[in-house]
Amino acid sequence: MKNLGQLDAGDNILGLKWSTDGGRLLATPSTGEILVAGLDSLSVLERLAGHGMGNGASDWFQDAPVTCGFDGKIRHAGREIVPGRGMIDRVKSNADHTRFAAAQNRRLHVFGGAAEMACVIELPASAADFAWSPVNPSEISTAGAGGACLWRVGEDTPFARFDWGGACLGVEWSADGRWLATADQTPSVHVYDIPRDHPLHIQGFDGKVRAMAFSRDSKRLATAGSPVVTVWPCKGKKGPEGATPIQVDGSESEVMAVDFSPKTGQLATGDGDGTLLVVTFESGQFRRKRTRLAAGISALAWHPQLPLLAIGHASGEVMLLSLD
Repeated sequence: MKNLGQLDAGDNILGLKWSTDGGRLLATPSTGEILVAGLDSLSVLERLAGHGMGNGASDWFQDAPVTCGFDGKIRHAGREIVPGRGMIDRVKSNADHTRFAAAQNRRLHVFGGAAEMACVIELPASAADFAWSPVNPSEISTAGAGGACLWRVGEDTPFARFDWGGACLGVEWSADGRWLATADQTPSVHVYDIPRDHPLHIQGFDGKVRAMAFSRDSKRLATAGSPVVTVWPCKGKKGPEGATPIQVDGSESEVMAVDFSPKTGQLATGDGDGTLLVVTFESGQFRRKRTRLAAGISALAWHPQLPLLAIGHASGEVMLLSLD
């Protein structure tokens, strides 16, 4: 591994997002300025104003950063939007970057075009997380108390509900649109085979699942609720149902971030003590490369086209590693 560059954002890194062309990295700290860095040595290209009481997770929308925060404001391309009252802890763009959404209390605000309000979805409970469908840019899932709901933009009621009486903390959609996974308040994960309308409840985690990610070919789901990362097979008729997962050990504390490389299919995991694992899968087995970094890892983002990994630390530092 070779360190190609680094920057200091000053506070715990909430998230890292590459631009669509992979030329810029958006680094969002918990407080303070939000940084846009270039691929060349992570040189800072732009400093965006932070959001007062704290930042939310940022994203790209129409080739420009869209940011949010606990001040209840959204900023995009020089425009400031106040959609309602209450904090906003994340914004997310859809698959073709024609819309983005922000959850605020029990409302999901959907914006389109020039960041103009398109509609408001009234939710049954406050959204702990939401995720756009990767195959239909008009569909979005929300997760919170009572499970997950699937919505179509412009409709007042969900077209599907996955409700088992519990509460969700996070939600992820596989790239092929088949699987929807929720990380739950109880130490468990629900995986839904959407075409079959079939839920699978996975238990046995030591703690709440803090991070999860699908591989870009949708064949694997990585879940982290302890120092051991569990990788579930998601192929065939039944997917993870009845299957034996791969258990990836080697971390020293709870794993806080996971991400699959679109280029190589490798899995990166980072724990709260700074242990980085890069896992390569071969014929149902795996091998891992382990590196100890100076600070706890809070975010990971593989480059969309190159074998490069951006790493965000709880200390506020961001590193760019080459895996060639």
